[in-house]
Amino acid sequence: HAGLAPWIDSDRCTACDECIKINPKLFVYGPDKKARIKDPRGGPYSDLVKAAERCTAQVIHPGLPLDRSEKDLERWIARGKKWN
Repeated sequence: HAGLAPWIDSDRCTACDECIKINPKLFVYGPDKKARIKDPRGGPYSDLVKAAERCTAQVIHPGLPLDRSEKDLERWIARGKKWN
């Protein structure tokens, strides 16, 4: 998965709510109360990186941005690199 689409290692999710609080359009809980990517285009790449940073289980992998026109993208890619 690394370096492509965003993904979550859902099996290790602890349902801490950090990702959902950041952007419920990007993240959703499945029936097992494990986070999943709801819509990779549901918010800015920065929200994926922020969620990865705040995730207590460290299971969010932001991948690379789908929209290359977002503001400060190089900075967010650099911040997100450690989570991929």
